[in-house]
Amino acid sequence: MTAQLRKTPAPPLGIVASIASGFETVNARLELILLPLALDLFLWLGPHLSLKPVLAAVLPGWVNQLVAPPGVDAAAAQNFETMRHELQTILTASAERFNLFAVLSQFPLGLPSLLVRRAPVSAPGDGPLTWLVSSGLEGVLLFVAFWLLGLFLSACYFDAVAQQVRDARINWRLLLKQVWGDWARLTALTAVIILTLGFLSLPLTLLIGLVALLSVAAAQFVAATLAIWLLAYFGFTLPGILLQRRGLFGAAWDSIRLAHTSLPQTLVLYAAVIFIYVGLGQVWSLPPDDSWLLVIGLAGHALVSTALVAAMFAFYQDRFRWWVEMRQTLRAQAQARRDGANRRTKA
Repeated sequence: MTAQLRKTPAPPLGIVASIASGFETVNARLELILLPLALDLFLWLGPHLSLKPVLAAVLPGWVNQLVAPPGVDAAAAQNFETMRHELQTILTASAERFNLFAVLSQFPLGLPSLLVRRAPVSAPGDGPLTWLVSSGLEGVLLFVAFWLLGLFLSACYFDAVAQQVRDARINWRLLLKQVWGDWARLTALTAVIILTLGFLSLPLTLLIGLVALLSVAAAQFVAATLAIWLLAYFGFTLPGILLQRRGLFGAAWDSIRLAHTSLPQTLVLYAAVIFIYVGLGQVWSLPPDDSWLLVIGLAGHALVSTALVAAMFAFYQDRFRWWVEMRQTLRAQAQARRDGANRRTKA
């Protein structure tokens, strides 16, 4: 028994093996891609919910409040006016394309979607039906309702992926039982992230602004470093909730400890996942909005995105297993050394 405890645990999955495991997981259960695929098809072919009347009433007044600082010269004032005009043009175009149903996707904590950023305004045939929201209060209530519904769909999606990764099968009855608690934890996680970013936004903006006075490149480096650090140390909170059935803060603490012991591998994994997701996303986006070929892109995006989610879960699960077994092995070895020292002392 002692010899068995002293045995070094099997090494964890590497980066390539984790990504391969993610694709194997999806190939075994292709129904895992149905939710993100259905969402993208709905955003493309379904009705659009537009906030154009509300935004058209609010945006001009907000942009007009942006005035050049007093005392600037004529050239600086002209540049500021040009920038304000360009900002108004961009916001107006965004208001034209914005579909409130896109709130149903909140990736990476929600369903992955190819069309949320693309915001299609055309489709094969006569194009989508557009419903206008003319009340600001109605827009806010619909935003909150779709946000909560999107998180519920996300909890179903991530629960199914987690079960397939952990158990190599999906127990739908167990999923329906657990999804309500996971919905609450996922909502709490999203709220904590929003509140934390809001709390840190002012000091971080001041810090980056001060660095930008010295060098814009240095400011960009600082911002990127902070984002990577937060992602590396807290990115495994969601897998901890779903795979280990941990509470929110317990999963966050496990994510920190796991990233601390495997930081280089974690960073390489995130880099590989982002590279694959963004690179193939460009390929899936090649067909125009009014072409049925876009269906292939949507299916490919749903499959690859789900495989990458499964890869992250597989990486976390095996690293967590290795971390726990290493702690047990080290404790057993320390106890064996103490027992040996005690026997030599008695002898």
